[in-house]
Amino acid sequence: MNLLVPTNWDKELIKSLGKIKASIQVYGVLPTSIIGSGGSGPDIPQMTTTEAEEYIKLVHSAGLTFNYLLNAPCLNNMEWDRDTHRKLLHHLEWLSNAGVNGVTVAIPYLMELIKRQFPHLKVEVSTIAHVNSVARARFFEALGVDAIMLDANINRDFKLLKAIRSAVNCELSVLTNSLCLYQCPYENYHYNTLGHASQIPHPLNGAYMDYPVFHCTLARFTDPAQFIKSRWIRPEDISAYQEIGIDFFKIAGRMMTTEWIVNAVEAYSSLNYPGNLGDILYIPPPKFQYMGQDLTRAQMATIASLPKVYIDNQALDGFLGYFKRKNCPADCEHCEYCQKVADKAVRFTRYEVDKYTAVLRECLDRLTSSRLFEAREQSDIESVINRL
Repeated sequence: MNLLVPTNWDKELIKSLGKIKASIQVYGVLPTSIIGSGGSGPDIPQMTTTEAEEYIKLVHSAGLTFNYLLNAPCLNNMEWDRDTHRKLLHHLEWLSNAGVNGVTVAIPYLMELIKRQFPHLKVEVSTIAHVNSVARARFFEALGVDAIMLDANINRDFKLLKAIRSAVNCELSVLTNSLCLYQCPYENYHYNTLGHASQIPHPLNGAYMDYPVFHCTLARFTDPAQFIKSRWIRPEDISAYQEIGIDFFKIAGRMMTTEWIVNAVEAYSSLNYPGNLGDILYIPPPKFQYMGQDLTRAQMATIASLPKVYIDNQALDGFLGYFKRKNCPADCEHCEYCQKVADKAVRFTRYEVDKYTAVLRECLDRLTSSRLFEAREQSDIESVINRL
């Protein structure tokens, strides 16, 4: 079992991972960098580069390898600026000297640059690059990449997964536990938002609004079938992907606690998780990083506390068979499979959800009406947030 495991930069996490019987590659990233990443910078512990170097040594001492995320989908064309390009190369040199084993990248140019100037680094294509066809997989392999993290949207398209496996020789990985919406229309915008928020320098210094997550969270709670349509993979179904020839299984959750990460890793390494599958699926709450002020932690406890969702994993035994027998038509108006599964397996408290979704709708209303941006005085901003 080959697992890609997130780190929250807690040293205790590495001690726990070293005891698990699996081949583990740890992945992580510092809050901000010249390249940035596809995650929320403010949620990542602040560390110096020296501290990060020591942490990578700790990973190696535990018999694990380290993959560093360079998967922002856009550099705002600054990669073509001479000074910025020099800083980019300096960052890559630091990673090389720090002993990282590989990097995950979303921008094709960076993949080629790294393979040419830092050939000892293993380069993996990020899921953000949306490798969802044989043609796209071949194109990326031709750039010299060593591994491809496939688009999670094709996780249950077994005919396509087999075709891609037959078409390329590089390693293939799948994301196991993301609750992102299937074919989410906000996905590209969301990754761009996070990428720019984690880049330095940037005019807004990390400020961003989780508009996409407001919408996708609303979609899940107003249509519970979305919890099933998301292309997660149960620990019990990993063998179906190993039979195809998938090499690595990536666990999302680098903003989560050490206890949560270890629980998820143990579940996937043991190929079994009785009880609530929602315990190991990654569903981050919406975040406000409004003009550099962390209103999420300071004043928005309601939004930060997602309602508890119970997904009965035992009720999902045999669930994947439908997708293995036939390709998902993605015509939900005429196919009620996921809805029927959700009726059987997904449970939450309606009162809590109604209260929570009302808050999200209020946030979206203030964003789209521009009222949030009219609160220029701090007292006005506080009153807006407190009313939520």
